[in-house]
Amino acid sequence: MAKTYIMIKKPSSVWVSQNMIKEKIDANYMHYKFINLLDCKLEGTKKDFQSMENGLLIDTLTDYTANGSFESLDNNVKYTDSKGIPFIRIKNMSEDGLVLDDLYYIDNDSYRFLKKSKLEGNELLFSKTGAKLGLAMVFPSNFGKASLADNIFKVVYKSEYDVHYIASFLNSKYGKLWVERLSQGSAQPTIIKESFRQIKIPIPSPEIQKYIGDKVRRAEELREEAKRLKEETEDLIINKLGTINLEENRNYSSAFISSGKIVERIDSEYYHLKYLKIEDELNRKGYKVKKLGEVCTRIFNGRTYSTTDKERKYCNVGVGELGDWFVNKSKEKFINEKVDKKYCLKANSIIWGNAAHLAKYIGEKVNIVLEEETVIPTTEVTAIEPNEEAIDPYYLFIFMRTQWGYYQIQRTVKGMTAHSYPQDISNILVPIIDLTNEELEVLKNNVITSYKNELNAKQLIQQAKQDVEDLIEGNFDMSKLDNNYTAESRC
Repeated sequence: MAKTYIMIKKPSSVWVSQNMIKEKIDANYMHYKFINLLDCKLEGTKKDFQSMENGLLIDTLTDYTANGSFESLDNNVKYTDSKGIPFIRIKNMSEDGLVLDDLYYIDNDSYRFLKKSKLEGNELLFSKTGAKLGLAMVFPSNFGKASLADNIFKVVYKSEYDVHYIASFLNSKYGKLWVERLSQGSAQPTIIKESFRQIKIPIPSPEIQKYIGDKVRRAEELREEAKRLKEETEDLIINKLGTINLEENRNYSSAFISSGKIVERIDSEYYHLKYLKIEDELNRKGYKVKKLGEVCTRIFNGRTYSTTDKERKYCNVGVGELGDWFVNKSKEKFINEKVDKKYCLKANSIIWGNAAHLAKYIGEKVNIVLEEETVIPTTEVTAIEPNEEAIDPYYLFIFMRTQWGYYQIQRTVKGMTAHSYPQDISNILVPIIDLTNEELEVLKNNVITSYKNELNAKQLIQQAKQDVEDLIEGNFDMSKLDNNYTAESRC
């Protein structure tokens, strides 16, 4: 007897065999789309894989709350935004790997208390609730000490299964369907441990698992190389400029300011000692200093358009699309109407957010746009276009990311709702430092290579998911394995 009989495309009822019902008889679980797209597909008609319940593959499944009661967790876990042991939250997760923005930390005592949620590398992290429900990623093996926050499963798989392959499946459309099928609740959908164990995962040969998993591992390597190049680039400029302690004299209740320094603004925050200290330090170091408006051809806020999920030529980049160094390609919003090309960015334009609910976030993420005339910033994003005859754009980009640039952006913030405007941005002071041709070439190459690495990493992640879907649908090209073996032999 067949397991399912579906008489029409969208049946009002579905006949299922007794052995399919088991403990689950709710209508959602038995919805025809799940039976068609999961139960039927995962039978492996071409016998390239067998389906196994996730629970059979798992060695350890735990989470933050496994460490004790809520009361004991409250009493023993102290976290802060200052340096310590990284405390990985859902917002630090993405398909592309760890997101280190807004990272929280815990102290050593808290880390020792959280024995069951320590992260050592190669664990699968799975978001069990919230907007990122069902998101899977593999925690990097070379990250160092870290601990897991609430609402994330920590999963250690048996050694015979490739965890990077499993992550690709869980992030595929079929993995998402399983999460939709097994989640509970409407306002805040959640998947519990028992349900997570029930997810059926296609297990192909070790060779296929490795082939797909290797793409994810290669993506990790590319991201790590990009991270190293970024650090090298920022260190080059910081070593030239030096650092400055802006917290000194923070308890002063007043300061004397010459009339020559008072411009159109007379609010006290603008004349805070930390900002005046930047000016004084730049002058003390003897740099030739120019205003940002003198080394840029344009400084402007963008325009917000109606957007679509379908890819068009132009994308509207807002604060939410700003990444670490580069625009987050997975979050691009494409424009659904005719554009005013004066808002299109030229290559090597530099952008950052100009509005936020908290002033400290303005200028926090400075990005460089390397593509020519494909990006239009929203009204909440400021764009500067460097005059490449007056200043090197890659140096200016890194400078704006240093404390010298960030605190000057902060100085421009006005209003109760925290906004920054081009006329104020144009007064930011930029030191013109001596850089050799070799150093300038390093800056350029490091920025461009980092961008390409991150772009290639994203593409590899998408390819791995597509390979999983092709496998399930019977479209996986087995010759890829031979080609991959040949390529590895040549290396």
